[in-house]
Amino acid sequence: MRSTFIFTIVLVILSLGCSTDSMDSSMNSDEDLIQATAPRTNITDAAFEQALVELGYDDVVDGTVITADIAEVNSLVLNDKGLTDLSGIQDFKALDNLWVNDNEIVSLDVSSNILLKFIFIEDNGLTSLSLPASSILEKVSAFNNNLTSLDITSNTGLQVLSLANNAISAIDISNVPNAFQLNTFSIEENPLTCIKVNEFQLESIPDQWTKDVEDIFALVCN
Repeated sequence: MRSTFIFTIVLVILSLGCSTDSMDSSMNSDEDLIQATAPRTNITDAAFEQALVELGYDDVVDGTVITADIAEVNSLVLNDKGLTDLSGIQDFKALDNLWVNDNEIVSLDVSSNILLKFIFIEDNGLTSLSLPASSILEKVSAFNNNLTSLDITSNTGLQVLSLANNAISAIDISNVPNAFQLNTFSIEENPLTCIKVNEFQLESIPDQWTKDVEDIFALVCN
């Protein structure tokens, strides 16, 4: 009787162990299925994806990242990472702070990132920058690039706009309500001669607005 009882207990323990292994295997399979079928965002620049791996938003450099894993990211600081392309940035829907200074980015489109407040993209090779049509954007610093133009007509909340040392031939900042709000503005070392402002700005140009000596602030620029 005693040996029969012990044998029964052993069988129960073995059965429980097999059941647990089966449950673990099933759970792993479910997780793998979720991972495999989850919507993904294409990341074309391997250096960008490697940076996301280092930050814990991705696990392997394979050209994609699970969209849900980046949708709630508020801040990206990726200075001097060898980045050339930020394709995929549009799916960082909660992003409000972006720092990508000292990279090799030629074109950046953040027009879909409507919660952005701060963009720092200094010392790149930037020729094109598309901003979100948002009044909450406060700071744009893109000096030392190759921009030929920049549309800020919808960015009425700007406080800082740094565009020194680019290739900009015309700039219109008249949509920013007054000079006191846009407390820092730099446009020196650009091939322009006239900066379009509104009458309230023209009445009180701040000392923090810097330009080349030959450039003028005016209500109308030819």
